[in-house]
Amino acid sequence: MTRVDFEYDHATVIPVPGADLGSGDVGAWAHDAAARLAGIHGFTPTQTDALAGALARAQAAAVDDPSTNLLMYEPTSGAWGPIRLTLTGWEPDADEQRRYLWPASVLAPRVRHAPTAGLGEGCSSTVMDEDGRGSVRWLFQTTDASFFAVLGPMEAAGIAFAATRVEELLDSIRLGDAPWTASARFDVGSLIAPPEGAEGSWRL
Repeated sequence: MTRVDFEYDHATVIPVPGADLGSGDVGAWAHDAAARLAGIHGFTPTQTDALAGALARAQAAAVDDPSTNLLMYEPTSGAWGPIRLTLTGWEPDADEQRRYLWPASVLAPRVRHAPTAGLGEGCSSTVMDEDGRGSVRWLFQTTDASFFAVLGPMEAAGIAFAATRVEELLDSIRLGDAPWTASARFDVGSLIAPPEGAEGSWRL
């Protein structure tokens, strides 16, 4: 699979190494990564220990995961959110695209046009869960390949700020020698419109 390379803010994002850690000491990696961020933001020892524990659990889950996983700290709200980046060698059809961007939600998902420099045309969908947390999904699609990104779930107060940071990261991604050309199966104008018959159906 093509490697996903990107630029990120080292003061707010911790990449989870997954299989790249190999036989390395998970606890030592998690402790060092937590201490580095704690030094930047002045976390208490209790906060630092909690972060190290969360990173160790994230690493354990990422070992067999082909996606790229990261943990983001949003300093304005103090919220944390996981990020998952997935490159696939297939294209979702129109129904699959809609199910991804318009999932069940407490409020109607906010779907918008979200292009980037390297991945070309894209859509994002902001979703609120029943427990008051939120998440944002992104979809980019070229011929015979797709790129999915998910932020969250995380505290709703941090979603808008964190999503802006994630879009800066997504804008830095380059896959191949040229920017993606949108697939003929990827109709942004259709995707950002609410599904037919959905008006008034969202739970409040």
